[in-house]
Amino acid sequence: ESLDSTLPGSVAILKKRRAHLCWHKHSTFLEHLLGVHNILRLWGQGEIIGRVGLLHSAYSNSYVNLALFDPKDEEERNIMKDMIGEQAEDLVHLFCIIDRQDLVVNVLLNKDGGIPPDGIEVPHLRNTQETVFLSAETLRMLLVFSMADIADQHFGWQDRLFSGDAMVNGMYSPGNNPAKHESTALWPGLSQPGLWMSYASSLGAIVRAFKSSNTVETQLHDGRLADLPPVFDNCTKILSETDEAKARDLYWSVVTNELRETDEVIDALEQCVKFNPWAFEPYVVLAQKYLHMNDFENGKRTAGRALELQLQWGTAWDKRLSFNAWVAWTRVIHQRSEDELDWPQNSFDVNNFGMVR
Repeated sequence: ESLDSTLPGSVAILKKRRAHLCWHKHSTFLEHLLGVHNILRLWGQGEIIGRVGLLHSAYSNSYVNLALFDPKDEEERNIMKDMIGEQAEDLVHLFCIIDRQDLVVNVLLNKDGGIPPDGIEVPHLRNTQETVFLSAETLRMLLVFSMADIADQHFGWQDRLFSGDAMVNGMYSPGNNPAKHESTALWPGLSQPGLWMSYASSLGAIVRAFKSSNTVETQLHDGRLADLPPVFDNCTKILSETDEAKARDLYWSVVTNELRETDEVIDALEQCVKFNPWAFEPYVVLAQKYLHMNDFENGKRTAGRALELQLQWGTAWDKRLSFNAWVAWTRVIHQRSEDELDWPQNSFDVNNFGMVR
């Protein structure tokens, strides 16, 4: 409530509309909505875009059929306006009547390669006789929101769903060839980390380029300037698809025990964080291996880097465990490194870890 006075009431209404019972990728719909909201606020995007994140698919959209509210019913729209305000509701509605996939992937990212300073008109998703205008600032918000949206929800099952055995990021590729889809991919599959970071880093680069070239700074409702997402060194770096895939495969070879010898594991993880230095989970696992060897200096350094990245992301890359679980375990590892505590030989002692300062 201290973050946004409308949040408790909005969550209560979403529960009445059964959002906490609806499936959404690796969680419930309500968990996803809250996750996107929290990431956007962590990134300094302010109350309005945070509220958009909280309700972003509640009218249904080009990605999901989860209409908790009827966009054609004025009374329904008024309920949402009372929940989050007219400005935020207008953006929620706008994002639900455009083809976000086509606009972001095929136009802004791959065709125009940036945000048009004069905005853009796109077809209405549900009425082909109409067009919808999006200002340059609205496009900026859409891209930042899209980064948070994919970060919260994407995992390996979607890579198989949209690319089959290739296990690449087919969902956010230009054209999105249905011939490569594997619609029978079993959920949740192996639940590998998804290949979404390269895509998100490219969106971040567009946002940064727009912010750098825009002479009018984006003002939040409270007068502050909108921040750049802190990820990818404040959106200054782009992760290649090749490096992302190499890092994912190296990480997976470790956590599935394909590699077991200590030297092999450490070498694989050190390569992994060179290919993709933006995911925190490889640092967490690497810090554990350093502590197994009672290498406290490297353990502290590596766990510290993981904590820094966790504060930037607010969500997990390896979604087999919750973000909060990853943070709690990382704090345990970091504290043991600071205190220079030898790794226990008795497994009951490891199982009893938990307390942190």
